[in-house]
Amino acid sequence: MPKLVKPANSDRAAAAVTILGNLGKASLIAYLRRNPNAGRKAISEAIEVPAPTLVRYLRELEEADVLIANPPKSNRKQGEWPVYRVNNAAVTDLYLRLGQELGEI
Repeated sequence: MPKLVKPANSDRAAAAVTILGNLGKASLIAYLRRNPNAGRKAISEAIEVPAPTLVRYLRELEEADVLIANPPKSNRKQGEWPVYRVNNAAVTDLYLRLGQELGEI
């Protein structure tokens, strides 16, 4: 089994790559930047990602503070469907971390 490569001093970029390093997640973030306060069904149809995959992406991005859900997970009642928007400051921070690691910034 191959070992996971972890270059020295790469900790700052690791979160950015983990969170943003997926075309599905990037499409989700881009869609929500253009269409804030969208629900799961609209997002799934727009970016053509199967519902189970989308639910996983939404959960991961919400836990990473990249997405803001209304109502938040802690206040959601069973059967209540949240809408999502992008936490632009968190995305910018991740983007800058990755850019610094790549020597672009």
